[in-house]
Amino acid sequence: MYLPPDTNTLLSCFEHCMKTKDYINVLVTSKHVRPQWLTKKQAAKHCTQGLGIWDFTSNDQDSEPDVIMAWAGTLEALAAVDILHEHLSKLKIRFINIVDLFKLQSFKKYPHGLSDEESNALFTKKKPIIFNFHGYPTLIHELLYEKENHNIVVKGYLEEGSITTPFDMRVQNEIDRFHLVKEICNIDLILVVKVFI
Repeated sequence: MYLPPDTNTLLSCFEHCMKTKDYINVLVTSKHVRPQWLTKKQAAKHCTQGLGIWDFTSNDQDSEPDVIMAWAGTLEALAAVDILHEHLSKLKIRFINIVDLFKLQSFKKYPHGLSDEESNALFTKKKPIIFNFHGYPTLIHELLYEKENHNIVVKGYLEEGSITTPFDMRVQNEIDRFHLVKEICNIDLILVVKVFI
C-alpha cells in the first residue's frame, strides 16, 4: 500500500506498480494540488526505501531526537512541525515520511519489512512517536506490533464528521496540525519544559 506525498513520489510508485507481477498494489493519492517536496531522483530513492527521514524538516541531525513525527498521507504533520519549529525551536524533532505502509511490518512477516535494527535506528527504542495517518489507527498499531518501541500515539480516522470541509474533517478526527502539536505537548511535559531551560 503506497501513500505518495507528492507528484514525483506518485510517479515513482506508479512506475514500480506497473512493473510488478503477482502483487496487489494499492496507491492512495490526493485529488488536490499538493506541494512538490522531492526531486525525481530523491523521490525514486525514497520510494525504493519505502520510508525515510526528511532532513529538510527534521532538526535532530547528529543528535538524539526528543520526539518523532511520522506521517503517511496527510500534510498536517508537516504543518504541525512548522509550528513546533517556530515556537519550540529547541525541541529536537525527527520527521519520518512513510510511502509504503507495509514497510513498517516486521521482515519476518513481509519480505520488504524493516529489520529490528532498521526500525530501532529510525524510530529509536523508546522516544515518543506521533504517527499521523488518514486511515484507521488500528492498522498502524497492527503493523508496528512486533517492534521494540511501543511509545506511540497514532492519530487517524475516528469516523467523525460528515459533509463538511476537508480541514474541518481533519479537526473532527483530531488529525489536524493543532491537535498534533497539542499531542506532542501532552506526551511529556518535560519535553516542553526542556526547551525553555
